[in-house]
Amino acid sequence: MTEILAKLEPSLGRRWFGVIVLSLVGVLLAYVSFFHPPESLLAKVLFPLVALAFLWQAQWNLRVTKNGLYLTREGLFDSRGKEICALYNMLEVDRGLFAFKPSNGFLVRMQEPVGNAWAPGLYWRIGKRLGIGGATQPAQAKAMADMIDVMILERSMGPEA
Repeated sequence: MTEILAKLEPSLGRRWFGVIVLSLVGVLLAYVSFFHPPESLLAKVLFPLVALAFLWQAQWNLRVTKNGLYLTREGLFDSRGKEICALYNMLEVDRGLFAFKPSNGFLVRMQEPVGNAWAPGLYWRIGKRLGIGGATQPAQAKAMADMIDVMILERSMGPEA
């Protein structure tokens, strides 16, 4: 990886808030299913399964949000070096009020779909859209979005004469 132009790291408070809320919902569902079982057989089976899903999601969020995102001249990478999106594939950044984007984050529209991926609290990638943010720090997300905007503009203007 070359020079890092912008960093986006999860906020410790947002990270732990998400994990605690997911864990509490999982524990509450488990408590209800075992100590106050519902009448329905379907609910008796579904409650523990959903509780396990919430607890699994909480530990997954805790593991995934250890990583950060880094912007280089080549594109966007996670802290392990995995490419999230190449710069040449970025078409535009959308930070609008009605954009379908993560909390305190932004949306990148891509030219070509790369494949679906999801790191809760950091990014999601579906089709030609990449949502960045969630458990991240708003100031860092804004700085990264501005930097991507500038890099897309530089690319569209072509090489200097």
